[in-house]
Amino acid sequence: MNDNQLNNEKKLEAQAKQITCLLETQSNRLSMRTLKQLENARSQAVSMHAQQLSGATVNRDGSLSWFSWAEHHRTATAALLIGAILVGFTWMQMMNQNAENSDAFLLGADLPPEAFVDRGFEPSLNNQHAKL
Repeated sequence: MNDNQLNNEKKLEAQAKQITCLLETQSNRLSMRTLKQLENARSQAVSMHAQQLSGATVNRDGSLSWFSWAEHHRTATAALLIGAILVGFTWMQMMNQNAENSDAFLLGADLPPEAFVDRGFEPSLNNQHAKL
């Protein structure tokens, strides 16, 4: 750090100490009645807030959530896993259906499947194709 930055940090620290000192002296001057009213107002606000939550929780940082991050993370992971399984199952069904369609095409064609592997049948296939 250079000297400018150090001087700026020292100035900020001195200002923060002055503000802290001012707040402490002013808070020490508050009357007992004002302190009691502040305490009552705080407890009333906390109770009203607790009634409004109805199921929400307060995180460590003071933010509200309906369930903790760990539960949310587990729920999202479980949903992703179930989705991947469903997509895989659907894809396998489509692949299986395509295989069934190709078998049905071969069996329903004009030539039986054995004709494609019979070497004696090949010349007659070529002759019929030449006549067309």
